[in-house]
Amino acid sequence: PEKFDPTRWERPFHNPGVKGWEGYRPEKQNSFMLYPNEITSDFAFLPFGAGKRKCIGDQFAMLEATVTFAMLMNKFDFTLVGTPADVGMKTGATIHTMNGLNMVINHRSETNPIPETNDWWVQQHLTRGMDVNGRPYATTEDAAWTTSSR
Repeated sequence: PEKFDPTRWERPFHNPGVKGWEGYRPEKQNSFMLYPNEITSDFAFLPFGAGKRKCIGDQFAMLEATVTFAMLMNKFDFTLVGTPADVGMKTGATIHTMNGLNMVINHRSETNPIPETNDWWVQQHLTRGMDVNGRPYATTEDAAWTTSSR
């Protein structure tokens, strides 16, 4: 896509150019699934395999990665070198950064507060017509009231 859309996994998608593919159907996802899987994407998304030979540890692996990342975020401060636009994205079998994700990492001490973000993410969401949490507004009236107060 030409524009980043964090809500893309909340909508169905069908490509009529791919014969026999039912498309992406988020309504097939239940509350126990941590990410879109082979069922919601009609076996087009197979990071852990599928069917009888599916990895039995896929949910554990995702949970373990999330916990590990949370532990790192708790102990270290990560500062992006450059701007988010410098990172870039390229796709292949998976999505990769085009220029790497260069960061400066500093050990967080208990006396140092969490650094200020200057509401960068909030500004990104608002410029894309979303609320401060990156979700679409429920109605256009909600959007008008919220954005007019900023």
